[in-house]
Amino acid sequence: MKRIVTLTLLVLMGFACFVVYAQKEKAIPPKEMPKVDPVAELTKSIARGKAMFSDAKLGTNGMTCNSCHTMGGSMGGKMGDMTTMAFDALNTKFPKYWMMANRVVTLDQAVNYCIVGPLKGKALAWDSQELTDLVAYCASVTPMKHMPNAPGK
Repeated sequence: MKRIVTLTLLVLMGFACFVVYAQKEKAIPPKEMPKVDPVAELTKSIARGKAMFSDAKLGTNGMTCNSCHTMGGSMGGKMGDMTTMAFDALNTKFPKYWMMANRVVTLDQAVNYCIVGPLKGKALAWDSQELTDLVAYCASVTPMKHMPNAPGK
């Protein structure tokens, strides 16, 4: 009986210590998150991605993304014998089965596939700001069909 009472007291003391500790933790104000404009951050990411789209440094053969995806991806183009389509809400079209890879891929994977394949470059790290920026740009592109003098009109 004495053991049960002792054990009960120890459990209650432990619980009391926990409650006091928890109350003390609540008294510490949380760190404030920096105020960031999400639209401005996305706009900057897209701009960095757009610059990368025309940068031959992504590859080793002098080609850029723009070599196959004409006018920043806003118009269809050619890659060897293959016709490329204009980008159009790519963020809504992936993941999908992609003929070039012969499997289902995400938009990030498709971008890296183009860097490694046609551009003969090194894949961007999946968690890099560069891949995020390039994918953000690609996802933001809309076709030129809305322009009055666009080819095919």
